[in-house]
Amino acid sequence: MSHTHCAVQGCKNTIFNKPIGISFHACPTQSDLRNKWLQILKNKCTVLDWSRSRICSRHFENKYFDSQRKLKENAIPTLFPVSSQVYKQNSDGVTPRTKVDRLLNKLTQAELMSDIKSSLSKLKEPTNLENYMNDDYKCKPDTPTEAQLWILVKKQDHLNTRLMELVVQNKQYVEVLQKKLENVKASQKEMQQNVENYNYISKCLQEKLATLEEQIEILTAVESR
Repeated sequence: MSHTHCAVQGCKNTIFNKPIGISFHACPTQSDLRNKWLQILKNKCTVLDWSRSRICSRHFENKYFDSQRKLKENAIPTLFPVSSQVYKQNSDGVTPRTKVDRLLNKLTQAELMSDIKSSLSKLKEPTNLENYMNDDYKCKPDTPTEAQLWILVKKQDHLNTRLMELVVQNKQYVEVLQKKLENVKASQKEMQQNVENYNYISKCLQEKLATLEEQIEILTAVESR
């Protein structure tokens, strides 16, 4: 891709027809930031040449520009055209493609779980659900769609329960590690205090030894007379 054109697929900006305020930016030279760009742009550019390709400023959020409209060093492209509109990428680097995706992306995990439980409480679970499952926990060929959905819900709910148990276990493990770390820090502090006490005692003994040596010298001088 020429350095005169924006490398993002579908973007028509070039240095010859760029609107007012649009600027072009080279790929970063820092390896860590460069890898982030590569991860984001790998499906957004037909061809990407790190030495020549340029990304226009339309693909960067305003927070990545300073007051002089210069691109900051930590800037990454997050805005891309999707179905003639531009959507912001989420924290995972994935651009929501539908309205449902974008709406769900705004909800927290707690809100999603609460909404799912509320929705399930309003639905009636089939009484013979276990009759539609094989021994390998898969649906039988003649399983109705409603029963298949309920079996999926059951599996998801069981998986969520396992995940929550793991979260609790990990939390307890972290608490244990934190307590051990606090004990280690307390031990180190106590050891440091002991070292300071020993240094003080050693200093006092050295002073007493010096005093005794002076007294011995004086007694020796007196006896020699």
